[in-house]
Amino acid sequence: MNAFSNLNLQIPDMWEVRDVINKVKNVVLNYTEMEAKVHDATNNEAWGASSTVMQEIAQATFNYQYFNEIMPTIYKRFTEKEAKQWRQIYKSLVLLEYLVKNGSERVVDDARSHVSMIKMMKNFHYVDEKGKDQGLNVRNRAKELAELLGDVDLIKAERKKAKKNRNKYTGVGSEGGMMFAAGGGGYNSGGSSSMGGGSRYEGFGSDSNYSSGGGGARGFG
Repeated sequence: MNAFSNLNLQIPDMWEVRDVINKVKNVVLNYTEMEAKVHDATNNEAWGASSTVMQEIAQATFNYQYFNEIMPTIYKRFTEKEAKQWRQIYKSLVLLEYLVKNGSERVVDDARSHVSMIKMMKNFHYVDEKGKDQGLNVRNRAKELAELLGDVDLIKAERKKAKKNRNKYTGVGSEGGMMFAAGGGGYNSGGSSSMGGGSRYEGFGSDSNYSSGGGGARGFG
């Protein structure tokens, strides 16, 4: 067996070990299923989150309980991570932007109420040991997200575009594709969100505004 064959055998094993370690960590730290999914989508690996995990988190925002687990976990990634953990901060911005475009309207309301936190990250700085400015991607992403949240018409347009893309790839003519019951857990096949209220941001209803609190972040200045 040559060196390349050995390498191919080792890489899957390494990923499996990391997966087991992450699952054990979730149990030890008593993370909920949705908190664990957010951590998975915003980990420190060099590659991005899977589209499946992102979609599952977006659909979960239609459930009141899951929403209140997802959003605070994202904001904690901004406030509790050191500058050298810039990948987790960047991925959290990517996830939040995805949820604004694909999640419930409640996400939009909540993210807009935290826009000052996001704007802070436009001043994020981190230069790695090789002298590369890794903060650049964070700053650019924060700028784009802050601009999106400040423009309701743009939010509507992006949500409409995201809805069209979902329908194109899934063949589902509904707004949500998958639905979460308002009180409990679990997936239900169905069309729109079980939450009431009129649609203000294209395609999804929202009960009211919810805020998870603010906070400062490290690595800014």
